[in-house]
Amino acid sequence: MRLLGVGSAIVAAMTLVAEAMPASIHIGQAALKKRAHEEIMERFHKREDVSSCSPSTPDYLTPEKANIWAQLTDEETNEVYAYLTDKYNLTVYENATHYDNFVMWIETIRPNKTDALAYLDGNATAPPRYAKAVMFFGNDDFADPEFPHGYWETYQIGPLPITNETVCEPMDWLNAKNKVSFQVGYQDSTRNALYYSFVESVFMDPEVRPVIEDITKSPTYGLDNSTLEIWMTDPLYWDKETDVLGTWSAVFGTNDYDAGDILSHGLYFLCDISGRDASKYTITKWFYGTTLYNSTGEFVDAWKSGKMEILPQVLSNETDWTFPAYVSGARDLDEKQAPVAVEPDGRRWAYSESDRYFTWMDWEFFVAWDRDRGMALYDVKFKGERILYELGLQEAIAEYAGDDPFQMNTVFLDSAYGFGNEAWGLIPGYDCPYNAEYFNVSWHSFGENNYQNNSYCAYEFLEDYPISRHVAGSYVTVNKNPTFVLRTVTTIGNYDYNFAYKFFVDGTIDVSVRAAGYIQGSYYVNETSEPFGYKLGKTLAGSFHDHVLNFKADLDIGGTENQIREVSFVQDTQEFPWAPGTEYTVKKRVSELIETEDDSKITWPANGAGALLVESSNQTNKWGAPRAYRIVPGASPVHRLLNQSVSLVNQAQWANDDVAFTVQKDSEPFSSNLFNAHDIVDPAVKFNDFLDGESLVGADVVAWINLGLHHLPNTQDVPITIFNTAQSSFILTPYNFFDEAQIRDMKDQMFYSYSEDDESVSSWDFYGSEVKQCVYDIKALSYDMFNYEGMAIGKETTNIASP
Repeated sequence: MRLLGVGSAIVAAMTLVAEAMPASIHIGQAALKKRAHEEIMERFHKREDVSSCSPSTPDYLTPEKANIWAQLTDEETNEVYAYLTDKYNLTVYENATHYDNFVMWIETIRPNKTDALAYLDGNATAPPRYAKAVMFFGNDDFADPEFPHGYWETYQIGPLPITNETVCEPMDWLNAKNKVSFQVGYQDSTRNALYYSFVESVFMDPEVRPVIEDITKSPTYGLDNSTLEIWMTDPLYWDKETDVLGTWSAVFGTNDYDAGDILSHGLYFLCDISGRDASKYTITKWFYGTTLYNSTGEFVDAWKSGKMEILPQVLSNETDWTFPAYVSGARDLDEKQAPVAVEPDGRRWAYSESDRYFTWMDWEFFVAWDRDRGMALYDVKFKGERILYELGLQEAIAEYAGDDPFQMNTVFLDSAYGFGNEAWGLIPGYDCPYNAEYFNVSWHSFGENNYQNNSYCAYEFLEDYPISRHVAGSYVTVNKNPTFVLRTVTTIGNYDYNFAYKFFVDGTIDVSVRAAGYIQGSYYVNETSEPFGYKLGKTLAGSFHDHVLNFKADLDIGGTENQIREVSFVQDTQEFPWAPGTEYTVKKRVSELIETEDDSKITWPANGAGALLVESSNQTNKWGAPRAYRIVPGASPVHRLLNQSVSLVNQAQWANDDVAFTVQKDSEPFSSNLFNAHDIVDPAVKFNDFLDGESLVGADVVAWINLGLHHLPNTQDVPITIFNTAQSSFILTPYNFFDEAQIRDMKDQMFYSYSEDDESVSSWDFYGSEVKQCVYDIKALSYDMFNYEGMAIGKETTNIASP
């Protein structure tokens, strides 16, 4: 891991004197003010000899157990790649076509939970390591008549290291389809090249070219000076019976800011892109303005005859409004630096670089990483007890609406693009606070080991509100609210997803996502666009869409024997013995166990009138209540708006509700699969297959929790969406898990007591948590080795390896 210099974006080194306490305080009671004012002022303004604060240097540790979920090492992936190349006659990817065999990704298979717990909680040895390889088979030697264009298949290789005992076999044990047709498989660069070479040949055709250039006011697609981009819809449309594969495509502009998403030209065409031979591809329809043309000839003839109404366009020299950074102006005092977070006594958290193991304030956990889903947390413990075996993102969908065939047929499943390989480096002092530490990641693709710098950060942060406080007749008590945060940002196309896992000192975890970036806009047509979004510019329509993101939370509350309880808050009437004959309207709680998986899909109750609990089925607290954690909806608790659509049939069956529960199975590790993106009817993973009627009572239960946004873009989204409103979250919090709130064992609090009768009797106790007066050296940040070279050359890596 390469460490960047500690600091914020301050060009010159500075020093900071941290005051002992705020300059004044308002207790809120007249008598207290009168009696204590001088004492408070003397205490708060008193200066001691100023010394240096402790630096925020890394604090390393070694865990008792290894990170058994860690990604494969470079040596392991290289060994597996060589083994597969020999066994399956693989072609190096850069030389491969879809008539060859090649490997796309090699990564670790995370161990079965039963084997992992035997190692973590007992004396068992660490589970053996296995690799997963996603390969394409197009060579005739591996032909399958069911897949005439070739197919994708996922294999398991192990145990590692490679020996004579190593076995390589299809991963058919997963509750998933393991062999996927080329037609609806991964859209790799080789396949995209087929499509774009075909589109270029059409747009360069002497008959078509003048139509395109008149409509777009740009040199046609394929020329070096063209300002056009062509995009296919996700998903593609495959008729399995006829083997016809189609996609609507759209023509967008582009500029120096890569802002094509908001520069639609209002031109769309339907392609037949069946098979591996681009010479057989055709365009079957064109749509422009409000008119459908049933052939290229009809489209061209309409233009030649003058019957085609040419829509207004944003010209290439009119796009300065798309620039997302500083332009001009200044706000009062804006020339001053914003506040930065410092740690006067040094860091209060520690980690293992090699094992990616973290500890903070009685929390401890491991971090794992993969190409499809990015960050995942394992063996999450608080005060020595496992709360979660696993917590992590599974999938994200973005489902669009609009009056054109591109928006109306667009549903992205973003794991196909990859949350792990698109986690471009975080910018110190901007993406994460001054005091954050940064971590690199690696993955294997196309036969190469790839590395990414600063893919996630970790830091302690003091929230701007106390976690608890109270004023009584003779005292004031306030508890500070420190948190520990892991953050990663993934940029998939036009959207930047900002993920955060925030840990609180009481045992609560907050999981959040925020979205920024360019919206995927459409062309605003006066006659038809209004129901689907606002007009946001000369030709820009903000297309209404949903984001729904699915997370896996394998909670282990007091062990693996758990149950799900749904508590409802209801209105009722009741007569009490102390008021005979009087009927009161009352609020009551009504609870019931969710017995089976078939009944486990939950939608959040209206008005927040309920509580959803994961309980221990055999442990109670000292007051007799089942020990539990509550799943709480946070910001924007939404799910998918449509129950069904043409473009999203079976690929994301989890998205129609807020939460679902299943019995933990090693054969059901993920709710989605990268191959779900284009196979609408028969995707690799059908989530509803997980819900097969098993009992959830006394079971090892997994929660599948959704976050989401109903995003109707407005001018606040121009030029790019902002994080403060585009957000969603859920909370996992103790619920009768302990016998009392876990905050009184922290020194980050104060207690002031006084006597109403004797004004001279008062005392302050800060438990050693006073902010010290000290000089803090704020160093300038170093960006010398930080770069986006991989993105610039279109490769998913910066190629700077961790040491």
